[in-house]
Amino acid sequence: MTAIDIGTARRLPPGPVGALQIAKHVRALRGNGPGLFEAMRQSYGDTVRLPLGLMTATLVYHPDGIKHVLLDNNANYVRGIGYERFKIFMGNGLLTTDGEAWRVRRRVVNPLFHRDAIAAMVDAMVSSTAAVLDGWHRRERAGFTGDVIPAMMRITLDALGRTLFDTGLDGDAERVGPAMDTAIEAIVHRGRVPELLPAWLPFPSTLRTVRARKTLYDMVGRIIEAHRGGAHADRPDLVNLLLATDRTDADVRDEMMTVLMAGHETAGTGLAWALWELADAPEVQDRMADEARRVFGGRDPAAADVPGLTYTRMVLDEALRLHPPIWVYPRATVAADDIAGWHVPAGECVFLSPYVTHRHPDLWAAPYRFDPERFTEAAKQDRPKYSYFPFGGGQRKCVGEMMAVTQMCLTLAMLVSRFRIRRVPGSTVTLRTAASLRPAHGIELRIVPRDS
Repeated sequence: MTAIDIGTARRLPPGPVGALQIAKHVRALRGNGPGLFEAMRQSYGDTVRLPLGLMTATLVYHPDGIKHVLLDNNANYVRGIGYERFKIFMGNGLLTTDGEAWRVRRRVVNPLFHRDAIAAMVDAMVSSTAAVLDGWHRRERAGFTGDVIPAMMRITLDALGRTLFDTGLDGDAERVGPAMDTAIEAIVHRGRVPELLPAWLPFPSTLRTVRARKTLYDMVGRIIEAHRGGAHADRPDLVNLLLATDRTDADVRDEMMTVLMAGHETAGTGLAWALWELADAPEVQDRMADEARRVFGGRDPAAADVPGLTYTRMVLDEALRLHPPIWVYPRATVAADDIAGWHVPAGECVFLSPYVTHRHPDLWAAPYRFDPERFTEAAKQDRPKYSYFPFGGGQRKCVGEMMAVTQMCLTLAMLVSRFRIRRVPGSTVTLRTAASLRPAHGIELRIVPRDS
């Protein structure tokens, strides 16, 4: 792929035209957004203008254009309409705000995600993972067969609760899981009628959203109340950090909901997809298991072990390449701009899709093949910046990246050292449009103890 100059052209990017084409693509977006965006790149190239009924989006797939939006000219790009429905659950939290309001929020939470703070979280991450794995082992040593997403979500929910809220949430998993499923569906704007009408109208989808929000708000509210009552005094967790800034309960709730949804959902989804790929790669599983045994030395993992999981990190990076949990990053232009030589009007939506860029044949040889060797240090040096961006980029890059990577590496290493992962004959995955890259019908796998 040759570099593209960010020029001063005033041509609009290519893309589909005509009422029938627009209607077709609106329907496709409602069903399988990742598939639609990949089809657009294959049909029209690296910058595409996609009319979607009431809005028009510019899709940017080339690393140079992505870098322009996220880094070089990031001041011209705000969250925009693509994040409006996120506010249903996250209010005015870190993910949905811009400008000085965002900077204030980011400065408050930064200390929780420094390297030393994350190292202190490892014991909780290990404990949350062990609780699920021990449960699998106790089933008459039969392991587990079924959808692995709920189990991975249970691990990440409990670990996040312990590390950031000083509260174990394992007991909430059965209620939070369905509520989170509803939330990641609800916060994506598909142009459906209920999304365009007042929220108080009793459509079934609207009522489901209201119930899900109440479930999540009740849980978060209970945690805030306990902290205000002194039950977690002197604990350096997120809740106390926020309460110390004289925030209202609503402000604290918004930040907690942001961390809960962004951290728990993405890490759990990333783990489930990694298991899906590993199920077809037994030799990769064995190499990971050997690494885990060598690094852990037969004891519980510790923070000092994480840097030694180099191959496990390569496996995780490759899984996140093929299946980035956040498959699209929406932005909106403040003023008109030129991206990759194409004109983008003011106020227009711009979509950056790791899912598509990570599968671009000009950037990745055999892009649909699972191959952790793509992430050796030498191989990474040969690729352009922003050919790989599962956690976003620029100043808005995910603040929890290191925490999520640490959790996922530890969980994968622990799991593969104890179990073998196999596909269930006939099982497939079907993508759907949601806030994260959740498959429509789960990820069904067979988990078998290595010593069975």
